[in-house]
Amino acid sequence: MIETMMPSSSIDFSVALMIISICALIDILSPGVLGVTGYLLLTQPNQLPSRLIVFIVIVQLGYFITGLLLYFGGETLLKLIEQISEFDFINWFYTVSGAILVVISFIKPSENLIRRITSWIPQQSTIRGMVVLGIIIFLTEFVTALPYFYSISLMNHLAMKPASSVLIMIGYNIVMVLPSLLLLGINILFKEKLQSFLNKIRSKLNELPITSILGAVGLVGVVFFNIGIRGILN
Repeated sequence: MIETMMPSSSIDFSVALMIISICALIDILSPGVLGVTGYLLLTQPNQLPSRLIVFIVIVQLGYFITGLLLYFGGETLLKLIEQISEFDFINWFYTVSGAILVVISFIKPSENLIRRITSWIPQQSTIRGMVVLGIIIFLTEFVTALPYFYSISLMNHLAMKPASSVLIMIGYNIVMVLPSLLLLGINILFKEKLQSFLNKIRSKLNELPITSILGAVGLVGVVFFNIGIRGILN
């Protein structure tokens, strides 16, 4: 499928770089990485740098190694990735998860159940936990990174020099997590102001009635369900 979308092998390097840059911008919003970044910002601001850096390194190391294998391994790995993506695992995951969230939004839990669910949410994470979470996020999302695989195939198609291709891959991986890196930088430079803002968000979340939270859960479920169904139908 990816091979049929390749441009002419005679296109200029700057044009190829522009195409790859557009692909990187498409891949920039990873729900898993952004979700973990938001979780760490709200629950563990003091440990954010060490935890987030470890998490990002593990996730992007997975992408980088996969990119190298694809670049030097050629069509065999690409076909394997395309076969995995055809299983619709991610689409079914979104569909089922969305349906479950919608059902949950209609259930009014007891105070005891709310306390139990809250107690299950970890308020502290370890470096080892971030490593495991990074591996899980990578394995869950990598089959959806088709723009990344297209960019690597494009570099192969244009017979770019290995050194240039590896540098482009490194840059691409940095762009993929740029929002999280920017949030990390803001947290380091403007920690007091950011924490003051986040404290307001935490207090508002604590003050929200359970019905409002369930409504938000139901909305997320509808979005997930829509994404999954559209992917399956396509």
